Amino acid sequence: MQNIFKTSLTPQQYVEQNYHKQVPPPANCLNCGRAHTLEALTYYQRYVTWLTRVLIISVRRFLCRQCRVSVSCLPDFAQPYRAINTATIAAGFSGQAQTWEVQHWGSAIESYWKRFEGHLPTLVRQVGNAFGPVPVPPTAKGFWQQLLGQCGDLAGATRQLVLEFHTCLFGTYRCHQRRQLQAA
Repeated sequence: MQNIFKTSLTPQQYVEQNYHKQVPPPANCLNCGRAHTLEALTYYQRYVTWLTRVLIISVRRFLCRQCRVSVSCLPDFAQPYRAINTATIAAGFSGQAQTWEVQHWGSAIESYWKRFEGHLPTLVRQVGNAFGPVPVPPTAKGFWQQLLGQCGDLAGATRQLVLEFHTCLFGTYRCHQRRQLQAA
């Protein structure tokens, strides 16, 4: 399972402060819902951009003592399965092509937009009208604006999509799905 946690740190600050070692476990397991069952497991490493550089960050993982499912805690400056940081993706999706980060990562952001457009029909089926009435047929630009209007920013939208709907803008991934609980 994956948890997207809110942070005011930039990717650079996260790395410099070794913040992955300070990430607390969620209060409840995202799979079974039990309280105070998550214990420290390990870390995994992944890429995320900061300005025009690529950094490697460590992502904290916890293991539920009850259902034995691991929960990773991804900082909200990073998107699931995407290297470009959240703020740069949002700027690119919002048409801020004049910023040098968007210019630098432009081709990747364009490919992310195409992935979002391709996932949109499935995404709309999963979330319904949770972010407001969706026109038929939905458009990526229209849905993007609805998300920002309801959630404020891409970080908030990603948290809500992952935690409530078990998906994200770019796909429905296994790490966002609950695992069936075994009968006792």
